[in-house]
Amino acid sequence: MKKLAINSRNILFKVSNLEKKHKIITYASLLFLTVSTYFLRTENQNVKIKYATLQERSKGLKENMVIFNRNYEGFPLPVWQKVKRGKRFITQYVNPSYTEKFGHLFSYDAYAHIGKNNFDLFDKKHAQEYYEKDLAVAVTGEILHSKDEFVNKEGKKAFMQVVKWRQIENNKDTLIYGMVKEFVKDIK
Repeated sequence: MKKLAINSRNILFKVSNLEKKHKIITYASLLFLTVSTYFLRTENQNVKIKYATLQERSKGLKENMVIFNRNYEGFPLPVWQKVKRGKRFITQYVNPSYTEKFGHLFSYDAYAHIGKNNFDLFDKKHAQEYYEKDLAVAVTGEILHSKDEFVNKEGKKAFMQVVKWRQIENNKDTLIYGMVKEFVKDIK
């Protein structure tokens, strides 16, 4: 046992002397940090490239949604389309009339509105109301006529008559369309 203790002290002493003379541990640590930094930087560049690629694809998909729904581009009433994904309804399209009437909610940039659900766009009360109506249309498949509350450009409560309907694409995508039939002063 004594020999083992003496041998381990000798080994530690020799390593300590080597470190003092040649700074081996310091240089090995610096080399390790340099190599790992290089690989992290390379990985970071790859992530940036993938992110930019995804942004371009996303922009292309949004523009394709406008082309797909071009029938509504010249329509004078606000129209929107949502797709059901799990338990969420994600906005896929808004026509120019929608952007004109409700653009104050999203800086008049229709593409900023696309890809978001009700809870991303509206306050909790309105988002829950809109979600429940979207869900009712998605489940029943019946056309829904309702009077909805919204916040106008002046920040005041206003009302609109809305019609919503469902369309199922290729037996898998449930699309919910909505259209404002008219804006009303008071709910009755």
